[in-house]
Amino acid sequence: MDTPQLVSASIWLVMMVLAGFVLYRLKSRRGHVGSAAAGTVYDMLNEEKRNAVEVIVEEKAAERDEEHADDTI
Repeated sequence: MDTPQLVSASIWLVMMVLAGFVLYRLKSRRGHVGSAAAGTVYDMLNEEKRNAVEVIVEEKAAERDEEHADDTI
């Protein structure tokens, strides 16, 4: 091998190693959720809170829509 081919092969080798390292780091991060994020999601998905928000939204929508205020959907 002459020098330009050796340099080109070295660059490709370095690029492949870097790509493998990046893919490894991305794969190892999946599924790791911090405690703050888990608590936030839990609060967002709490059924009682979701139901309360739905009731409030429906009541406000009924107040704004005078034509259908008495209708239940």
